[in-house]
Order: sequence, then C-alpha cells, then structure tokens
Amino acid sequence: MKVRTLLRVSSKQQLHGDDIPIQRAEAAQYIAQHSDWVFDKEYIEKAVSAYKNNPKEREVLQKILTDAQNHEFDILLTYMSDRIGRQEEYSFYVAALNQLGIEVWTIRDGQLKTREHVDKLLNYIRFWQNEGESKKTGMRVRDTQKELVRSGKFVGGRAPYGYRLIPSGMVSNHGRLLKKLEIVEEKAQVVRQIYHLAVYQGMGYEKIAKELNKQNIPAIETVQWKSGTIRSILTNPVYMGYLALNRRINGSSRGGVVRQDRKEWIYSREQLPELVIVSQQIWEKAQEIREARKNNAGNIPFNTSGRLVLTGLAVCGYCGKRLKNGSYCNHWTTKSGEKKMNYTGRYICPQKCEERSCYSQHYLEEIVFEVVENYLKPLKIMNITEELQIVQTRKRQNLEKKLNNIHKKQKAIMLDMLTLEEKIPEAIRGDYYFSAERLSFLIKEKEMEKKELDQKAGLIKNRLLQIDNQRSNVEKSVCITPNWGEEFRKADTPTKKMLLSSLIDKIEVKDNDINIKFKIRTEDFFT
Repeated sequence: MKVRTLLRVSSKQQLHGDDIPIQRAEAAQYIAQHSDWVFDKEYIEKAVSAYKNNPKEREVLQKILTDAQNHEFDILLTYMSDRIGRQEEYSFYVAALNQLGIEVWTIRDGQLKTREHVDKLLNYIRFWQNEGESKKTGMRVRDTQKELVRSGKFVGGRAPYGYRLIPSGMVSNHGRLLKKLEIVEEKAQVVRQIYHLAVYQGMGYEKIAKELNKQNIPAIETVQWKSGTIRSILTNPVYMGYLALNRRINGSSRGGVVRQDRKEWIYSREQLPELVIVSQQIWEKAQEIREARKNNAGNIPFNTSGRLVLTGLAVCGYCGKRLKNGSYCNHWTTKSGEKKMNYTGRYICPQKCEERSCYSQHYLEEIVFEVVENYLKPLKIMNITEELQIVQTRKRQNLEKKLNNIHKKQKAIMLDMLTLEEKIPEAIRGDYYFSAERLSFLIKEKEMEKKELDQKAGLIKNRLLQIDNQRSNVEKSVCITPNWGEEFRKADTPTKKMLLSSLIDKIEVKDNDINIKFKIRTEDFFT
C-alpha cells in the first residue's frame, strides 16, 4: 500500500533549519512497523496555520485531494489529527478522502474512520477539540506577550522606524536568540522632526509626509513617505520609551485590523530610558492634538497654513460665529512690465452683523499679540532643583536596592555552580545520585540565570549613570529663563497658531472691544 505523509508546522519558529525532521523521523518509524506499507511521497507545509485557514485555503490539502482523486496513493499518514486541521470542518475533509478510498492515519490517534456514524461523530469531536486547543494556546501566547511587554521586553516583529534589532543575549524556550531594540540616531532625528511638525507646526499626517518627501528624506521601504506611516510613528508610545501591546486587533467580518483606543493598550510598567526619542510630554501633546481633531473638540486648528493666525479662535462678539478669512490680493503691472501684488488680510463675520463685520488683520492681531506677550512675561522657570533632586534620589535609591538584590542572587548562583562543579567527579564515578549529564544541565541553567542577572545589573547601572547626568544637566539649565514674550513674537505663523490654541479658549471681537478668554491664568502656576 502506497503511503504519503503530511508534515506541518504553524510558525517559522517551529522549523529546524527550514525543515521538519522530527515529524519525518516519527513517520518513517511508524511506516516501518507495517510490513505492507511502502513510503511513496511527503507533503510538507511550512508556517501554515490550520486554525486560521480552512481546507480550501491550503494548497497542500487541495493537492492531496487531487492526487487522491487520481488514485495515486492509498494511505495518508500524519503525526496527529491537528496536523490536518484545527477546525470542525476538517472532519468533512477526512470523510472526503475516505470516500475516495484513502485511509487517513495518525501516529498518535491511529486511523481516522468515517464509515460508521459514531466514527464521524468522534472525528468531529476530535477536530473540535483541536480548535479548542488552538484557542487556549492563543490565549496562553497572548498572556505571555502581555507579561513580557509589561516587563519591558520586545516581543518580536519588525523594528519601528528609528530603531534596529540587536541580539539581547537571551534565549527563548525554543532555543531562539531573542532580540531587543536600539536607537538609530540618524532616523531618530527624523522622528523628532515629525513630532515637531505635528506639535509645534500643527501639521497633519499628509502635510508631514509631503514635507519629508520635499526634503528628500529616505522613507520606510517605499519611494515616498505616506500619511499612514506618519500616523504609525505619531501614535507609537515606543518613542517616549514605553512598549505597548493591543494597539490593534484583528477585524471581525471584513478582516484586516482595527485600531484600539489607547485606553485599551497594554504598556510596559516602567519607562525604558534607552528607547526614548521624544519626551513623554511631547508624545502626549501629539495625542491630544490628534484626538481633538478627530473628535472636533477644543479649538485645535485643522490647518496651520495661511497668513491669518487667529482663524478658529476669533469669533464675532455679536452673533458668536467664528470669523472667516476675508483677505484679498490686488495685482497690477508697472509701466516697466514688473508684476506686483498687494495682500490685504481681513477677518470677516459670516453673518455680516450690522454693528461690525470686518476687521483688519494688522489691527486685530497686533492687539492680541500684545496681550499674549504681556500674558507670557510673568512666566519664569521656577528653581525646582531641590524637588528634582529629591525625585532623582528616590529613583536612585530604588535602583540601588534592585541592584543589591541582584548582587545577592548572583552570589547565590555562583555558590550553587561551585557546589555542582565539585560534585562532577563523584557523578562520573557513579557515587552521586545525579548523573554527570544532569549536573552539566543544571550548571548550564545556572549560567543562563547568571547571564540574565548580569544583563539586568548592566541596565540598572546605565540608568544610575543617566540619573547622574540628568542631575548635572538640570543644575546647568535650571537658571536659564527665556523671554517667552519675545519667543512668541519671533515664532512663525504655524507655531503661533498652535501656541495660541493651547493658551486661548476663544477671542470675542466687537467694535472697539476685544475679549480674550485664556484657558489658564499664569498667576495660578508661576511666580
């Protein structure tokens, strides 16, 4: 009887050098136990899920079905029924093979018959159980990923823009060398530029992409930057030093992915200083702007281009409608043929209120800018050296405590390794209750534990060094008090728009009466 085997693994991590040798060896041994069985051919599926795909979506299963229809073999052998499938409908696939005269065997479960009603029921239950096991496995994997992310471990995939993957020195349970993220400074500068354009220039995804393309900055695996790529960068918390999971979930009906609200995200418990490209304050501000625009909340400007700074903030004091752009340009040509243009900026009331409906840009903006400059003058950087030093001292004490605990564990492991090594001669002579192989295995386990502790100790030492450097930088910069009014006056139009949207709720404009409603009062927070 001609026997063909089906070998399958669901992920690349389960392959051994792009092969599936263990299943092949088990199948060969099983065939050898049957004198009338002759191996003919093998079907192999590498990194193919039998849970996410149905029989029609798997080319190998369709090839098996076609060969069965041509009567090319007599028996299909696989390791377990879950190698065939992990859904109830795979029981019908087995029945189809049986109807074509093909016997289906598994090394673990024996022959899968469908002749009797009870056989069909057992097969259905078997594949139903396989599906349940897949769901449980998925839940376990997901729970493991959540805990890894919470502890600050990278769980795999491509490195986000601005980082590269490097060996972490740790090995997974499958024997794979795990990797971690490292900042690529050249690309990190581009990330900072993207956040600057979003937060301080008020640019949206599309405009930022166009700006980067205009500057001929290399994009990610494409010829040009796209708005989707910019969105991904502006919403990824890794740039402020926090890994996150559950940002997207699989779509239900149409497939694809669905973006989750960031309240549903799972973050690492602590910030990872070695991954910080932008400050947490800048990242949060980018989210605030993005979400305000999405929900049409607040007065975050949707467009920061144009010459009028107060659009979106200035409202008519008579009807309450937002003032619109009523600017115009005069064009003319001189006797010498030179073309000239004169721009006149105006804010107009869309209701054309009788009291007053038109305001000169120069008149309105000069008044508002003067008020804002006076508003910003009292702002001073408070001397918070002492407060920061207290916070940093607490951080240092916590880190030193963790480091001391690690040192204690390292010493204990070294003593364990020394004890185990001393027992090896006795084990070789057979005078010890552990074999030499078992002792060697235990020593290797201890070496791995020590290596992991050494890595943790190194990270803590780096963080301690960063705290010392931060303290030095704070002491140097804390006395610098910029003139915020002057900084505002020198800022370009997009920056002014974004700053004003953060400071001002609205500006009510009437004839000879301008009322500016600030969101906060400087005297409440600054001295």
